[in-house]
Amino acid sequence: MADPSAQQTHQQYYQQQQPQQPQAQVYDPQQYQQQQLAQQQQLQHHQQQQPVLAQQQQHPQQVQQYHQQQQPQPQYAQGQNAATQEWQNSLMDCGPCETCLLGTCLPCILLGKTSERMRDPTMQSYETFNNDCIIMCAITYFGCGWIYAMLKRSEIRERYGIKGDGTGDCCAAYWCACCALIQHDKEVIARTSPAAPVAQGYQPNKEGMVVPAPHQQQQQQQQQPQQLQQQQHQHPQHQQQSPLP
Repeated sequence: MADPSAQQTHQQYYQQQQPQQPQAQVYDPQQYQQQQLAQQQQLQHHQQQQPVLAQQQQHPQQVQQYHQQQQPQPQYAQGQNAATQEWQNSLMDCGPCETCLLGTCLPCILLGKTSERMRDPTMQSYETFNNDCIIMCAITYFGCGWIYAMLKRSEIRERYGIKGDGTGDCCAAYWCACCALIQHDKEVIARTSPAAPVAQGYQPNKEGMVVPAPHQQQQQQQQQPQQLQQQQHQHPQHQQQSPLP
């Protein structure tokens, strides 16, 4: 007798080999309407794009010029970064004495002080041995401190729009490092200091510039219409008294 398990395996094999009939799809009216709306929108969009594409094919240069005009063009205005200004302090001016001593004996501290003033003009969070001071001290130990001074000089020029170039910065930092650091500190102080307040305001004591008090202004305003009425009454009397020609 045949093994029942073998018969089951043969039946499963024949069922797998037979082609499966497709399942009938369920009709959904909402889904059908959504598909139709989507197709209509695609057709409308395609119809709208057809004349535009035709114009682009006929006049490609005009279309390119139109797009270039619509794009925002960068505006280069001269501001603080425009190199049009001069140094307010000379390289050979080594005063005051405190700054001169720091630049000669402790240039790393002076550079750190200048860098902190550029970041925060109020100097509220200033520390003597800040990051710039430590970097300058370490580079100076290997004889390359002038390089960091040159970079700081270039930064100051770009920040405040001072005339110059990299060659001038290199020469000033290499040959006159102390003088350059002193100039940097004084320049940043001059650029970041607030404007001086006005010493004197309006002085009404001069002759011809006395401001009337408020009650006097009110009295004058009340007297003006009375004077006008008196003048109107006087003019017809003069006309009656004048002799006829």
